[in-house]
Amino acid sequence: MSEWPEGGLGEMFRLIGALPEQMERSAALAGLDEIGRAGADLRRIVLCGMGGSAIAGDLVQPLLQAGRVSLTVWRDYGLPHWVDADDLVLCCSYSGNTEESLSGARRAGELGCARIAVSSGGELTALAGREHFPVVALPGGLPPRASLGFGLGALVRVLERLGVVPGGGGHIHEAAALLRGLDAARRDPMAAPAAGVEDGAGNPSPADLATILAGRVPVIYTAGLEAHAAGLRLKAQLNENSKMPACLAAFPELDHNDLVGWALAPEQRERFVLIILRGPDDNERTAPRVEITRDLLWDEFADVHEIRAAGETPLARVMSLVQYGDYLSCHLAHRNGVDPVPVDRISKLKTALG
Repeated sequence: MSEWPEGGLGEMFRLIGALPEQMERSAALAGLDEIGRAGADLRRIVLCGMGGSAIAGDLVQPLLQAGRVSLTVWRDYGLPHWVDADDLVLCCSYSGNTEESLSGARRAGELGCARIAVSSGGELTALAGREHFPVVALPGGLPPRASLGFGLGALVRVLERLGVVPGGGGHIHEAAALLRGLDAARRDPMAAPAAGVEDGAGNPSPADLATILAGRVPVIYTAGLEAHAAGLRLKAQLNENSKMPACLAAFPELDHNDLVGWALAPEQRERFVLIILRGPDDNERTAPRVEITRDLLWDEFADVHEIRAAGETPLARVMSLVQYGDYLSCHLAHRNGVDPVPVDRISKLKTALG
């Protein structure tokens, strides 16, 4: 694939290739200058968002582990019952018209919470203007899931300005540099990684894995905090870009239930492929769990693959898995003969909801 494909497939490939550029361009987003350092009493942040607008909240979790402030991603109407006026609410909606996110933004106002919006416009930006809370303005005109670089970059930079994630700009720069080095080999299976860049530990190219997955159902297992967030993104990208179902479960919880469910008749096993996403193990017991589980389930699947993160820093490792999965979803769209851009059923649902 030395040249971009035509149509929606080519557009999505280009947008995935633009991920590192989006992350770095987020430094110039309007509205960031309005964000000041949070008070010392801030302990909880709630990010209310859905779909591609919410995933950044999961992807930044590894950057928060050494700090004192928690970030909860809320994918529903309103806000959690425990939210009070001492909490900060990040209202994230790429379009600005996501009804669940607007519901959370309005509830936060009723509770007297400090609010920050991240959006390209719509009713959320209008609400922020009326009720006087800052908006970090994202460039418009993209599929929300393809604006991840802007949304993630905005979130990291907001957290940096709040004093929650020191050195946020450095994290973004290191992640973007790694993604640029890996990009060609993941987009074009005939290319090689840039000099000095290793793609994890023997990961197959996304194009090769797409060939194995075509006509089958991916089962995604995630090991480690960094891999958990990337697994959420991968499932969503397979659903929206590849137009196919996918299953998702996380270690160690899956060893208490999902492990037992794979007891298929031999003729059914050819329908499923197990993909294990691996970041650094968060606990010394994680690695043996993964290895034993893999061995116990090996014969239940048509194929089993481990995809390991690349990079030296948490955000770089997370985004290396995200980029791999994004390209995998586009190679699968190509194999499946579908356009990754339209999401017709979501559009019909929104129309029906009015």
